[in-house]
Amino acid sequence: TDTSSNMKRVLCLHGRLQSASIMSNKIAGARRKLERRYELHFLDAPLRMEADAEGGVRISPSADAVMEDDKRSWWERDANGKHVQVQEAFEYVVDQTNGREYDAVIGFSQGGLLATALVISGKVPGNIKAVVTAGAPMVDDVFHVANALCEDGEQRERGLRIPKLHMAGRTDKMVPVESTQRLCTEGGTGTLIEHEKGHLFPTRALFVNQMLDFLEEHLV
Repeated sequence: TDTSSNMKRVLCLHGRLQSASIMSNKIAGARRKLERRYELHFLDAPLRMEADAEGGVRISPSADAVMEDDKRSWWERDANGKHVQVQEAFEYVVDQTNGREYDAVIGFSQGGLLATALVISGKVPGNIKAVVTAGAPMVDDVFHVANALCEDGEQRERGLRIPKLHMAGRTDKMVPVESTQRLCTEGGTGTLIEHEKGHLFPTRALFVNQMLDFLEEHLV
């Protein structure tokens, strides 16, 4: 008998320049505890990134190629700093999850912002009851897309009411606590937890247990 089919299902969205397997490995301490209670599905972002001549990164033309150190992104910025290919990211998640039902979404960094925006857009598959993010920023461009994709105000309100737990690092140089605080406010029904570390998904027992308690409370 497949016992996993009775477990609640959680969609996991990695950060920029990560991949499903990178996130799975980086949060291994938390993942092992989560997997005792939940079926986790780590999804790869659509855009494969590669180094460019200026020492930065760009979208790789060979989007289907999978490399050992595959680094991916949900969307990118154009020359003017505007976030582009955001709507495509929403559509991609819907397409890739292929009608599967999920009970919660966990996201790190860019993936945490996407997780929050997805539930507001109503495009996330299944009856999502909770969202957990770590090191996730607030980006207006992404929320504009989420609001535009909403079929009606009631759907948006439903997304705002879904409980969200946001974890932020006091020494995070990439995403300041203030940015996550704004995501917590704008995303609706949010709780902010601060930890002493930088830009990472906390795996210390204290924070993992808070996350497990949060999920257990809402995934009933």
